[in-house]
Amino acid sequence: MWGSGLITLLVMGPAGSGKTSFSHSFGKWLEGENYSVCYVNLDPGAELLPFIPSFDVREIVTTRAMMERGGLGPNGALIKAAEIIEENIGQILRKIKSFKADYVIVDTPGQMEIFLFRKLGSIFCDGIEGRKACVFIMDPSSLPKKSDVIALKLLNLVIELRLGVPSLELINKIDLFGNRERAAFLEPLKYRQPEEGLRGELASSILETVSKLEKKKRAVLISAITGEGFRVVLSSLGELFCSCGDLT
Repeated sequence: MWGSGLITLLVMGPAGSGKTSFSHSFGKWLEGENYSVCYVNLDPGAELLPFIPSFDVREIVTTRAMMERGGLGPNGALIKAAEIIEENIGQILRKIKSFKADYVIVDTPGQMEIFLFRKLGSIFCDGIEGRKACVFIMDPSSLPKKSDVIALKLLNLVIELRLGVPSLELINKIDLFGNRERAAFLEPLKYRQPEEGLRGELASSILETVSKLEKKKRAVLISAITGEGFRVVLSSLGELFCSCGDLT
């Protein structure tokens, strides 16, 4: 491992992209490479987890409890749970700071806007000491059009803007695709046809800005099921820290 000390890895992405599966399988892979790993669950709506968390936010609040006690719907319960987590953020951060591990893998809420667009994400990231990064997981099925690719790349940039952490794009579920499709995923803007109308105009206008801000970063193809691409993820994280000037 480059440098020394704890690395906090935030796992983010749209619902259904495979965040929890990746958190579990990448953590197990790291352990197989002789790294020590702690797991953190920050999703109050999680029902079942494939890993045993060193800290579980459900010890503080669950979405189900907010629905049952407060008579709230799913969205209202999730927002209320996020508010309670924010109120207890000091306790959560102290727990994480006590971990003695090479990596802390943080499985963020399934509805990523709760973490990204509310105070929770920014105050959590500001309070985390040492090196920290985000892996932004994408599902190939969400990338059929050029505008879809650009929208997700913009969302990845928003993560860096809102949370102040470098981010690495991961395209998950790659075990379901052959070599031709994989090549298209690595250069998604090259292999997709331009779109017409307002959507196409916006995509073309935004593309130049996205390309400039991404600084030639490339997505990594992975499978949370087979572990394919995990070694590339590890080396790419090293490059990410180096490009940010963090060599500690």
